[in-house]
Amino acid sequence: MFKRFLCILLSLMLLAGMTAALAEEPAAADATQTTETEAPAETEAPAEVEEPVLLVTINGDEIMSNDNYIERFVNYYLYQYSASGYDISDPELRQSLNQFALLYAMQYALIRQKAAELGLDTFTDEEKAEWEKAARENCEQIIESYMEGITETSTDDEKAAARADAIAALKLEGYDEDSLIQEYIDSEISNELSIRLMDHVSKGITVEDDEVQTYFNELVEEDKANYGEDISTYEFYTKYYGQPSYYTPEGYRGITHILLKVDDDLLNTWKDLTARYEEQKEAEASPVETPEPVEGETAETETADSTPAPTAEPVTEEMVEAAKKAILDSVQSTVDEIMAKLKDGTSFDELIVEYGTDPGMQDEANRASGYSVHKDSIIYDPAFTEGAAALEKVGDVSEPIVGMNGVHILYYLRDVPAGAVELTEEMKNEFHDDLLDQKRNAALNEAIDKWMEEAAIAYTEAGEAWKISEVTEESAAPEAEETAEEATPAP
Repeated sequence: MFKRFLCILLSLMLLAGMTAALAEEPAAADATQTTETEAPAETEAPAEVEEPVLLVTINGDEIMSNDNYIERFVNYYLYQYSASGYDISDPELRQSLNQFALLYAMQYALIRQKAAELGLDTFTDEEKAEWEKAARENCEQIIESYMEGITETSTDDEKAAARADAIAALKLEGYDEDSLIQEYIDSEISNELSIRLMDHVSKGITVEDDEVQTYFNELVEEDKANYGEDISTYEFYTKYYGQPSYYTPEGYRGITHILLKVDDDLLNTWKDLTARYEEQKEAEASPVETPEPVEGETAETETADSTPAPTAEPVTEEMVEAAKKAILDSVQSTVDEIMAKLKDGTSFDELIVEYGTDPGMQDEANRASGYSVHKDSIIYDPAFTEGAAALEKVGDVSEPIVGMNGVHILYYLRDVPAGAVELTEEMKNEFHDDLLDQKRNAALNEAIDKWMEEAAIAYTEAGEAWKISEVTEESAAPEAEETAEEATPAP
């Protein structure tokens, strides 16, 4: 599983991850720098740096332990695991990352070899210039992320000094401007070679209409299983997070409305009283137990600072209703006008345009379909949801309803069809492209598997410890793959 994930155009993703990791480094680097009062003894020996060793040769190409692809892979996943709260000092985690990193480096060695063999590794001057420009811009963004204390009023000298400090900090991390630029360009080249090889091995691959329909049907069934009867989950993902939905649960109705603006003071008074009244009811339902007096003290014991705080006047239901009536009275003349025009034959849609203050209802498409409201909806003002659910049949108009944003007059426009959503041409095109990408990726994966089987691979003694085994691949891959997929978008 995971070895297939590795070879699908990871280079740009890893570079983006490296950039994100570098952007987070300055604070951590500062925290580890020695302060003046903690200066090390002059006799302290410098930390030993491990010499790079040869791990494997693949078709004659040598891969060292400090290979760019290996370091980039390991650094990226260490950053992601650390951000997710894992202990990145765990030797088993490091060993697993080293194994997959080596496999990743070997696969890209094969990609470079096959691209050269097929004559796909030549680039135009325009491509090179574009990569160079993008690489320098990326390098500057990283440097700027290290520059501290710079504001709009900073002088050129202050900016230059901050830039010099940033570059010095990057060097402590093992980077300089040239290496950052070169790594970006190398990533662009690897990405371009992967795409060219994918084009080569996937010639003739197509996607038929029945495959698109099958794919859509699977998405519908998946959504139905996930939240067919769970309205809160359905709305949480589709409304709050904007996740596409291919299945609509039963019970939705299209509701349009006229929102009448009311005086802020009247509305705020009602909202405040309502909130306090609800708090009182909750407190009465769950009374706080009075703690037992500590031995040696009495309930009557008082100090100079024990003067009780004044108690707020309790809110009654009558007070809440009076505040609501004041709001309704303030718009009664407008409500009478609206109802009279409805009776005379004016359409509710026209009255929304004339009287409504909800910006969403000024959109013609929203008025044509209405807001999708379910009796268990969680995304609307409860007063709006309850009012919509109380309407009995299509064409019904509600009495004025006081809500958090003003006074609503609701209209039951339609019943929203349950089940699979309409498969539009736009969706068909999107699914066609998704399926084609999947097939192309699969073709490249299969080609790389074949090239790996045919390659002349020789591990060194040091490389044997980095060699991934079938047992390791099956056991460690799923967790690593899940983390990668959560942390990065699909290529």
